[in-house]
Order: sequence, then C-alpha cells, then structure tokens
Amino acid sequence: MQKWASGWEKAAALTPKLPIPVLDLAREDAGEEKGLLRKLAFQTTFGAWVYDKGYRQMFRALGYPGPEGEAAMALRALNQTDAGRPIGGEAAACLDISCGPGIITAKIAEGLTGYDTLIASDYSDAMTRKAAEALDAIIAEDSRTRTGRLQFAAAKADVGDLPFAANSVAGAHASAAAHCWPDPKLGFREVARVLAPGGVFVTSTVVLAGPIKTKFVERGLCADAASYDAKEWKPNTPFWDTPAVVKMLEDAGLVDVEVLAQDKCFVMVKGTKPKQ
Repeated sequence: MQKWASGWEKAAALTPKLPIPVLDLAREDAGEEKGLLRKLAFQTTFGAWVYDKGYRQMFRALGYPGPEGEAAMALRALNQTDAGRPIGGEAAACLDISCGPGIITAKIAEGLTGYDTLIASDYSDAMTRKAAEALDAIIAEDSRTRTGRLQFAAAKADVGDLPFAANSVAGAHASAAAHCWPDPKLGFREVARVLAPGGVFVTSTVVLAGPIKTKFVERGLCADAASYDAKEWKPNTPFWDTPAVVKMLEDAGLVDVEVLAQDKCFVMVKGTKPKQ
C-alpha cells in the first residue's frame, strides 16, 4: 500500500472548534510480521486510563523530571525558529509521536510556538483518543492566547511506517517511547524521513542503570551496546547507555545530536535533519 503522502495535511485540516476526531492512518496490514506493535495492555481503553492516572508517574523513580519539567526542556529545543518560522521552513507541523494519553502532549501544546499544527499520534487507538481529549480540554479552557493560532489534530499511526510525506514536518517529539518500539532503529529512520531539512527531533527514553549494566558485563552476557541489542534487548526495556541512543539517531541520518539532559536512567536527546 502506498503511503499517505498528504497524511499530516489531512490531519491539519481538522477544525479545532469541534472535538478532535482521531484519524486512523495506520496501515491495515500493519502487524507483528512487520515487527510493529503488538496488542499490549496500554492499547486498551482501560490501559490508557491506568497509564494516565498512575503508571506515568512512576517514571520519576527512573529520573524523569515530571511532565512540566520534561515538556519545558523539550520546548526549548522545539521552539527554535528561523526568521519567525520553524527551522523546517514552510513545513509548520510538529508531530508528537507515541503520545500516549497526552500527558506531555498537552504541556507542549501550551508552550509550542513557531508552528501551525500539533499532531498527537500513537499506534494505540485508545491512547490517541485520550490525547485528543487532552487537547480538547485546552481548547475548552480558551488557552489559545497561549498557543496563538496553533491547531490540534490526532492521528493513529505506526512509528515504523509513518503515513506522512518525506520532509513534511518541522519538528517531532517522542516522550518515553523509543525503548517501547519494536524496532527503534526503524522508528528513528522514519522520524528522520518525515522531518523537513533543518527540522528538530527531541526524544526522551531510558537506559540501563549503571549497576545493572556492570552486571551484564561481569557475567559475560554483554560487553557493549551491539551485543546487548543482539542478545538481551527487547521492546519496553532500557537501551544500553546514552551514547547508544545518540548513535541510533546519528545512524538514522540526524546530525548535531546533543544530550539535553540525563538523570539516573532518564535521557533526553535532540537531533537535527541536515539542511539541503
């Protein structure tokens, strides 16, 4: 099936004056045979509610700074502008990938500048709908004085097969997500593909705690990121270390990869698509 080249434009056309519908842009043949997400607990309506009400808060034990702190760090990187427009030029959409129930999405929406559209996207229909509700709440609170002319949209999509045209989004963000993807390297390549030249990608994820990493080495199970990926890593487990995350973004084609923050197992990294 050919990708929906104008997918984000379809999403951007959704009016912000009505409850935001969830546009299903996931390919019908997406499944485990493609290495994509399986039907997990958090893809259910109840799972989305549990994640929203408690699970995400447990991330603080891993070093995550909390929704406000994390969103503030991400916004400092996403809001970089060139002559009043996003670095990506005319591509004025920001894509929040694997948005979950919209906890961080809503915080970013309140402070995002230089973009026309914020698209919340998750492979889980239940999560995407929760994120749409969070954005609806911002509209209902008449927060548009803070978000300017920013419009909101929600689209169910698979990070391993993003239904957006190449070079079509000015910025992208993924919070606490990449380590849950079935194929993170494929996901990062897809993010790099849809980013406009000069566009910024900001992502937070988790890496192994130092003592656990040491045990892997001492027991002869893994010596480095490559052996860990080959023998031990599976979706929803930490990456080897921060340099391993940086390398994945670089291998995907992003440049000027920079570690924005790290604490315990938490790391936030930024990469930029090369300007043509």
